[in-house]
Amino acid sequence: MAAKPRSKVQPPPKRRKLDGPSSHRPIDSPSEKRDVFSTPVNKSSVAEGQTSSINISIRQARDSAVAQAQQDGCTGNFRIFDSPYGNYLVPVIPTLADLGE
Repeated sequence: MAAKPRSKVQPPPKRRKLDGPSSHRPIDSPSEKRDVFSTPVNKSSVAEGQTSSINISIRQARDSAVAQAQQDGCTGNFRIFDSPYGNYLVPVIPTLADLGE
């Protein structure tokens, strides 16, 4: 049996990383640490007339989640991510570098 000559197939081009921080986790300086962060709502997907009512309901849900977490004994090491689809309360776990400072 004769071996078939292989045609060289080029792999797809590799994706380049965008300029910016190399880690997925934002790095906060110790002087700027806050207990709660919120991200802005993407207003482009929401009609202008509904924006204020959605922002109010998101704000109320966020404040409620924060109050509940504090009642449950959370000392404030959490972040909140807001969106029109829901609020996410995420605990922040310090890294060894954060603890060493």
